[in-house]
Amino acid sequence: MKSRQPFRQAREETITIAKENTDLTTVEKFYWYNNKKSYFSVSGMNKKEEAIIVIVEQDGGKVVVLNPGEFISEGVARKIARTELKPKKILETRIGLEEGVPVWEVTYEQDNGKLGYYILSAKEGNWLKDIKNI
Repeated sequence: MKSRQPFRQAREETITIAKENTDLTTVEKFYWYNNKKSYFSVSGMNKKEEAIIVIVEQDGGKVVVLNPGEFISEGVARKIARTELKPKKILETRIGLEEGVPVWEVTYEQDNGKLGYYILSAKEGNWLKDIKNI
């Protein structure tokens, strides 16, 4: 169980930071996004029972809040990737920031068995980049 400790600690700290900086009341999902920088995020509901996402930079603790109506859901991001790529399988979805822009990273298995990463804007759902054959 020791291997899960960093994940559990990151999740707990992110929830604490998110609740201190926003009106987040219920946490539905935790995300750990790694690129040039690492981000921890939680999605959930605010006091008005509206969907909200809070993104916290691992180094420095900068907090970015995506309020209701400001983002596409994880399910919509997966659907866009599935429609555009027609992958063998969608493996995982994470949210984070790339150059200050909120992004969904959809990890998928290609028909050749290799991994791919489809990056799209978390605000508009438009394609930003696709990394294939990993």
